[in-house]
Amino acid sequence: MTDDGRPATQVGSTQTFRADIVALIAYLVLAIVLTFPLVLHFTTHVPGDGGDDPALAWNLWWVPYAIINLGQSPIYTQHMFYPIGINLAFYTLTYLNAFLSIPLQYATNLVIATNANVWFSFVVGGLGTYLLVKYLLAQSTVNSQQSTVAAFIAGALYAFSANKMLYVSLGQFNIASSHWIPYYVLFLLKLTADRRRTTAETLRFGFLLGLFLLFQALSEFIYASFLIIFTALYLVYRLIATRGKLITNYQLLITFLVAVLTFTIPMSPILAAMIQDMLTEGDFIQQGLGFADVFSSDVLGFFVPSKLNPILGGIEPQMNFAYTNFAYLGFVALALAILALWKIPHVRIWGVFGAIFILISLGPALVVNGARFDLPMPFDILLEIPFVKGNRYPSRWSVMVTLALAVLVGYGIALASQKLKAKSQKWTLLFTVSCLLFTLFEHLAVLPLSDFRIPDVYKTIAQDKGDFTLLEIPLAWRNGFRMTGTLDQAMMFAQWYQTAHRRPILGGNTSRNPELKFQYFTEAPVISSLIWAENGRDVGYLWYDDSKISHGLVSFLGIRYIVWHSPREEQNRAALENARQYIENAFQTTKIYDSTDETGQTIAYRVKQIPWSRGADIRPDDEWARLHFAEGWGTLRGTSVWALRHDARIFFRFEQVKENYVFKVRAFAPMANQKLVVFVNGLATGQVALQPGWGEYAVAVPPGALRVGINEIILHFDTLAPVSTIHEGDFAVGTTTSPVSIVAYSAGSEVGDFAHIYVNGVEASPNLRGYNIIVINEKTGAVESRAAFDTFTLRTESVRMARFIAAIPNGRIVAVAVRDEASRHLTPEAVEALHSIGAREDLRDKFRWSHAIIGVKGASNAMELLGATMPAQLVVGIGATEPNVAAAIEWIKIEDAK
Repeated sequence: MTDDGRPATQVGSTQTFRADIVALIAYLVLAIVLTFPLVLHFTTHVPGDGGDDPALAWNLWWVPYAIINLGQSPIYTQHMFYPIGINLAFYTLTYLNAFLSIPLQYATNLVIATNANVWFSFVVGGLGTYLLVKYLLAQSTVNSQQSTVAAFIAGALYAFSANKMLYVSLGQFNIASSHWIPYYVLFLLKLTADRRRTTAETLRFGFLLGLFLLFQALSEFIYASFLIIFTALYLVYRLIATRGKLITNYQLLITFLVAVLTFTIPMSPILAAMIQDMLTEGDFIQQGLGFADVFSSDVLGFFVPSKLNPILGGIEPQMNFAYTNFAYLGFVALALAILALWKIPHVRIWGVFGAIFILISLGPALVVNGARFDLPMPFDILLEIPFVKGNRYPSRWSVMVTLALAVLVGYGIALASQKLKAKSQKWTLLFTVSCLLFTLFEHLAVLPLSDFRIPDVYKTIAQDKGDFTLLEIPLAWRNGFRMTGTLDQAMMFAQWYQTAHRRPILGGNTSRNPELKFQYFTEAPVISSLIWAENGRDVGYLWYDDSKISHGLVSFLGIRYIVWHSPREEQNRAALENARQYIENAFQTTKIYDSTDETGQTIAYRVKQIPWSRGADIRPDDEWARLHFAEGWGTLRGTSVWALRHDARIFFRFEQVKENYVFKVRAFAPMANQKLVVFVNGLATGQVALQPGWGEYAVAVPPGALRVGINEIILHFDTLAPVSTIHEGDFAVGTTTSPVSIVAYSAGSEVGDFAHIYVNGVEASPNLRGYNIIVINEKTGAVESRAAFDTFTLRTESVRMARFIAAIPNGRIVAVAVRDEASRHLTPEAVEALHSIGAREDLRDKFRWSHAIIGVKGASNAMELLGATMPAQLVVGIGATEPNVAAAIEWIKIEDAK
């Protein structure tokens, strides 16, 4: 008992609680101080450089807006990539951050909610690490006061580390949302501790473990995968430490089962959306290394302070790092960690964990101050693991490195404090204060701020009634691998401005997406010209020709306003001025707004509204076919198009809707009794059986199914047939008859950046930059050889290509497709070699043009197509880009039943 009569345990508990509250408040004060001057601009600016911060702030708006205002799941949206939409399961949507921000964003505004979310991450991450380290120190002989101070400094290191501050400075609030990681680790350690638990404790620990993994996944999914990998490593360690006894701990198995259920049940809608998209579209989550060789830690980076440090930041620019250095650990932290590793044997496992995380963060190669050494690295293993391989930034593992470092720092401070206390309390205090100050100084960062004030014109647009779409310039589509359109921060702010006007936009930003989500737009008339103009190219006569048809784009997509923004990056000024001139020439517009502020100039145009007059009759050779045919279709070449999947998606537009309609289709079925069900905006019509060959079919549309504006039609086919069994179509390549269907599909950098060559629907192309060539046996259809030649980079690649083509036997079918750019080092010899397969065009001086060829070695005439503003597509047989097909469609109509 204490002097006042209270139990000693109660006093200890009260003191611990008070210490935890003080730590929480202290982390908040540090967050305000270390992000200064954010507090002075809390209602108008957010941390970031304008690259990712607008989209991450948009997240906080979209999640509640989708659920509350639209009554739909936030996982899918047509507010970007309109009308085809995008699956946001692969996007860093930060659901939990959005949910937590709801009270604040509705009570104040989104900017305040965004900034509060950033501070919340600092504070909660610091507190979590503090609790973790305090728990670990409590298992040792360190007294309560020393463990509290040591844990606080460890938490400050984790919360305000250089790598986290860098992510905040880039506006990557999802990557900065690492604050739930220490809580998960804390409960993982607690539940694997050597002691018996009650049933209630078992269930509680399992629930909390799963809950914090869920919290982390809903804040940043990739960190959840890191924690799963950490769990595997830790359990291996515990198995070794307990000599296998962990396996027989059935209580532990129950705890993990509870954790798994707690995590997977709420995550199931997101995981299902991911898996469904990947099953349908293929594994598009990773493309090669995905820039992992660039976004990796440099060995020297662990010892070079961040460029954001106001005193030490001048060192990093003198290094040869491939990208921003996220690896810095701090010399004070390293010294304390080394002390702990040297003096305390049982903490060395954290050194092992830290070393593993450091090795992973180095990426696919060992790089020292820019010098690359291609060695087998642990990151290579992760590239083989589903979902985990989606992390194209090995340097993101720095968060796990920092956590291991923080634990070691906590041990190091506690050990040193214990030694010093035996000599002098004053020296102990001076030591701990010095550790805190020097640690914060080494990781100190001055954050850039982005101005998030929204141009006044969006208030006017928001007040306009009815359903309509905005065309924002720059018009661009961005994911984790590429950019179509102008790479400028202005396109990211266009997404942020949607939080004010709340209308669909054509462009957008995502993390991963199927290829068609970009090609739907780049292959559409007018849009393709606009992209060309945005890239600074001479539109020449294009604006004149497009002025005759642009009303079709406006009316089909319901575009009521065009808003042009001056570039935020000077190198894009001429290109976006070019786009502005194209807009004013190609569209019928009235300027309604022109204003310049600190962020640049904004001009808004109201577009003349002309009703869609083409009716509900679509054909694959129509000039607007690309806007009609969405997912599930082959190439749009010729008078028919093949449905490739069980579900093929189409868009129709109606200006007015009557009561009774009938859906009509002329289709070719390659098999007997192919069943077709037509879904109109989600409502099923009757089922029809397609007979082999061509035929015309009709089904009644349910009353009320159609609506004014864009309508979504899904053709659901019961059966698929292999492409190899289909003989409908033209298989001629000059005088040679191909035994297989071939598609050569080329896209220069600005219109797709790919080179696909499909043989019976199966990709055969290397799909690398430059010329991609495959050789097909004219009798068997077998692909005999394939190669890619980067004639953009090296002249010797042209020599190699000429030799490759020369070695092809006469009579072989040769398919060619260019990816990205192939003209720069293309030589006359290489052009002549292409002529030997029947080509006639010359790609030289045609920068980033598309070029596709299907010819025969030794023949005089090949199928050939060049494209400047569009991809180049050639088809032999049927235009199948997948190995199975359902049916071919010649036309589709929706007519008044009367």
